[in-house]
Amino acid sequence: MKKGLFTLFVTLCIMVCMNVAHAQIVKYEEHTTLDELRVEYRWQRERIFVRNSNAVLNLQFTNLSDSHLEVQFVVAYYRDGQIFYESDEHGLCLKPGQRLRGGRAGLRFVAEGILRQDVDKEGFEWDVLFSEIRKVNVCE
Repeated sequence: MKKGLFTLFVTLCIMVCMNVAHAQIVKYEEHTTLDELRVEYRWQRERIFVRNSNAVLNLQFTNLSDSHLEVQFVVAYYRDGQIFYESDEHGLCLKPGQRLRGGRAGLRFVAEGILRQDVDKEGFEWDVLFSEIRKVNVCE
């Protein structure tokens, strides 16, 4: 009896852990691939449990080349074809095959007053504007 309950308990624990692990998989959607640099994105709310919090754009950059890539870019938001937000210029260096994403890599962008539901409305667009993507010998 005890062995059966223990087996059931262990089985349930494993199932719960698998569901939690699956829920933590963050899916990004492809935006573009340019000069062997793949750009993917996902939108979320700045504060997850606050319905009317600002929208956050999380980017993921993947270096598809065999060389180090140095990248300079800005993120721009458009409404009806007019730019209304442009980030400061950012610079990154990616090693061959390296993937960088989200806030720790400086790839998280918030525009004050733009809600998560606003990004799905007609007339809203965004883009990553690259000023430079170049191969370098080594990332410094």
